[in-house]
Amino acid sequence: MSVTKQDIAWDDKSVRASRLGVVEEHALEADISRLVELAEVGRNDAALDMVTGLGHVARALAIEARQVDAFDPDEEILRGAMKLTERAGIKNINFFVGSPLSLPCEEKAYDIVTARMALRHLADGSGLLKEAHRFINSDGRLILADALAPPHAELVSFLENMLALYDQSHLKAYTLAELETILEKAGFYIDNIEIYPKEHVFDSWSKQLGADEESIRMLASLLHSAGTRAKRHFRIIEDDQKVVSFVTWMILIRARPDELA
Repeated sequence: MSVTKQDIAWDDKSVRASRLGVVEEHALEADISRLVELAEVGRNDAALDMVTGLGHVARALAIEARQVDAFDPDEEILRGAMKLTERAGIKNINFFVGSPLSLPCEEKAYDIVTARMALRHLADGSGLLKEAHRFINSDGRLILADALAPPHAELVSFLENMLALYDQSHLKAYTLAELETILEKAGFYIDNIEIYPKEHVFDSWSKQLGADEESIRMLASLLHSAGTRAKRHFRIIEDDQKVVSFVTWMILIRARPDELA
């Protein structure tokens, strides 16, 4: 399966399988509650969730917000989000099919814009952030949550090799410097950054997306043969030369429109 350099092939079956595998796991992560805290959701707020997946962030925002508009490029995944929302009895979310690079939203209509695990699907995230800036009002809050690329080229290469084997929907992890740059160019300034490790138990993680035995073997070999710097950064733990666990690094950012930009 191949994807373009500019955008993900959202409706490709391999991409859909990868996205569904990871978004189901994402529902269990603690960063959703922290994301909602950083968004400072008010009862009269309108929120936009740009790549909603199965709608986990949209439902968390909807508990406090007046209205949430949730978009996703994949109609099949969106149907899953709608079913989960109906089961939860939540009525104030509107789901729409749409690419994060060209959403049919009213300008300056939202108090909160969220993009959780969305930038990873784009080789160039600047387009998504420019769209976010069009839709957010002057007092709004943009919340980004995604994987964080390491600061060293050697470690970036290691991470990209691992993700190429694991997740067909993952095109890029951004460094902090890259995120700061594209946010500034899109007209935002950062007022909060939180970085934290996410632990993966290898046996369950490697099988999560239905990887075949050869891919799992290659992943194990990659982690086992990692250099000292990679083993320290990713906290690779082995038992009797068998990979037990490792971490990837995640980032939460709150940014606001920069009136001086």
